[in-house]
Amino acid sequence: MSLLKRVRVFGLIAAMVAVLAIGGSAPVAADYGNSGGNVQLYQATASMSCNNPSLCANLGGFWAWAVFNQDGTFDGEITFCGHMSTPAGPGLAGAGHEHASGHYAIADFGLGPWIVITDEVDVLTGQGHGLTITILKEFVPVGPAAKAHLSTAALLGFSAPGVTFQVTITPMHT
Repeated sequence: MSLLKRVRVFGLIAAMVAVLAIGGSAPVAADYGNSGGNVQLYQATASMSCNNPSLCANLGGFWAWAVFNQDGTFDGEITFCGHMSTPAGPGLAGAGHEHASGHYAIADFGLGPWIVITDEVDVLTGQGHGLTITILKEFVPVGPAAKAHLSTAALLGFSAPGVTFQVTITPMHT
């Protein structure tokens, strides 16, 4: 379940959840330091909490972290939770976890340079029950390719009761 892709209403939420949906050729090995010659350029964190089913359906929230490396690869970890259920069943009630890895590019689509996920492989546990999803081609904006802390209104152009969304980008240039 690639959260960034699923919540397109939250354009960037879908982008970050899929940071968190990234699919591609082969999964990228986790390298959470500057070892092995794979230099980190950016770290990104994102969180979303939604208790407004008219905007978020069953998605209750997610918390994500990702590193974007100099070689164009990324690795991310996402934990998500569905707070909502229906009389027909639990829906997405409960928690799940996703490891996302793949590729990204820096693109300018009218907002200045942004980190954009271009493909990914997602491995889900919890609600995903060990499911692996490969997305060969996508365009998922994560955030500016610069130091930034963005809120719901800055990212989505609106705010709503019961909805909070934040993205923080930290450049790791040495």
